[in-house]
Amino acid sequence: MVDIAALKGAWAIFGGSFDPIHNGHLQLAKEVLSLNPINKVILVPSFHHNFKGDKLVLDYDSRLALVKEAIDSYYPLEFLIQPAEDYRCPIEVWDSERGESGYTADLIRKLASEYPKQHFAFVLGADNLEQLHEWHDYEWLRENLHFIILPRPEAIMPCDILSSISHIIMDIPLCEISASEIRRRIAAGESIQGWVPEGIEAKVIELYSK
Repeated sequence: MVDIAALKGAWAIFGGSFDPIHNGHLQLAKEVLSLNPINKVILVPSFHHNFKGDKLVLDYDSRLALVKEAIDSYYPLEFLIQPAEDYRCPIEVWDSERGESGYTADLIRKLASEYPKQHFAFVLGADNLEQLHEWHDYEWLRENLHFIILPRPEAIMPCDILSSISHIIMDIPLCEISASEIRRRIAAGESIQGWVPEGIEAKVIELYSK
């Protein structure tokens, strides 16, 4: 467990395939921002997903563009500008994994070298906890990274792993939206209204109908 004060000023890295980005992802980003010490959430679409391999449907550039458009569409409707002089969205999208290994440890090292005075937290679904010790350079991650753990239905929360990492577990409602269900709905000709930001709905349908 980590004292939440230790996260003061941290930037939370929210990685994923985002295939496609949807309102569930954006709502989770807002929930992470509700942790007062976190002042920015950075969405990092995976260039190469070591666990999903060739199961990704859309190419990297298309997924990255969709995530950027989703934030542009979502931000004016959902966020207040605070402080008044700061006109940046508290959720950003970074093209940080292009051509990289796909390993979280390598990503965090890269970001730390670019922002040496900044500390980072990593958003992790509880369903990934069981395999966390198998991640590349786990010992380095365990020693150098704070984890923000999101609950998942029926996910096992191994006490040995939790006790060995700096973490907080967020008490948030479970999200019923999934990228796989969105793709299924599109294939079946069903509506995805309310599942993705309105501003990208037509583009998501077009891209995933091909």
